[in-house]
Amino acid sequence: MKLEKFREKNKRRTGMIIFSIICILLISGVILYQTFAIFEVKTNQNVINGSVQDPGDIYFAFYIDNQIQKDMPQKEEGYMLDKDQSYCGVNGTKDPTIIPSLDRDTWSIVVTGMTTSRTKCNLYFKKTYDNTTLYDLSGNNYNGTFIGNVEVKKDGDLMGIYFDGVDDYVKVSELPETIDWESGFTIETQVKAETLDKWTRILDFAVGENDNNILLVVGTQGATNQLEFSSRYNQKINGGATKDYIYEKELIKIKIEVIDLKDKYVIKTYKDNENFMIQILDTNEFIRNISRKSNYLGKSNWAREIDLFHGYIYSLKITDSNSKVILWYDF
Repeated sequence: MKLEKFREKNKRRTGMIIFSIICILLISGVILYQTFAIFEVKTNQNVINGSVQDPGDIYFAFYIDNQIQKDMPQKEEGYMLDKDQSYCGVNGTKDPTIIPSLDRDTWSIVVTGMTTSRTKCNLYFKKTYDNTTLYDLSGNNYNGTFIGNVEVKKDGDLMGIYFDGVDDYVKVSELPETIDWESGFTIETQVKAETLDKWTRILDFAVGENDNNILLVVGTQGATNQLEFSSRYNQKINGGATKDYIYEKELIKIKIEVIDLKDKYVIKTYKDNENFMIQILDTNEFIRNISRKSNYLGKSNWAREIDLFHGYIYSLKITDSNSKVILWYDF
């Protein structure tokens, strides 16, 4: 009799354990399903250059501020794909040969190097701007602060920083003396001047007025429209201007390449990837590695309203001689 009761009690206990396990599995299944529904977004994001037949089999996870999102952010929301942090993998294993990127023209994800459709891409996005701040995409946190009526807005198919030429500019954070300007650097920007006046500033990084400035200027001189890149070394001016280089309402890409040859510097100026001017400076006193505390986009260090830029700056990237990005603004 006791044995029968023991068996009955044991059956009930076993039944409760099995029931509990089933409940746990069901609850876990629901949580897991919801997790996959959020973390793995099965959608066709206009994947380009993939080698699979069905791009819809690629899973995407979108992260903003390291928080998972159900949808990919839109261009006008002010985000950029963080290529250093984003990655793809197969069956939970990261594969460095599968590379995700962002086609900024079509605002779609590009995945290269895929060999299977069972691919999951974790895409991390970072903020490029908000109502008050221009964020440095280099990771160095040399952010810019909007002053006056400056704003980021759409211009046709592009997004850019718009300057009204009256009272607005961007104040860039202090650039420390650890930045190696003396070994050479490259400035790349895409701009459009709505109007031209004498020596309006695209950028002016310095300590103050006429004090070790790095200048990129557009404007007029007599009957010619000019672009000038120059620097100041202890009040000594180095640099040069290109004639008839830029015109009102003209969208152009500008690249300034500064090459250190130890006893001299070479400055190459490009417009839309075409080399327009090569200048050789027979001096090693061209630029200094100093802490630059007075840095502006759209404004000069001279207190002159005529220097305020009127137009768009769509992007700005500065790299050192080792191709390391110093500062990068983009949209």
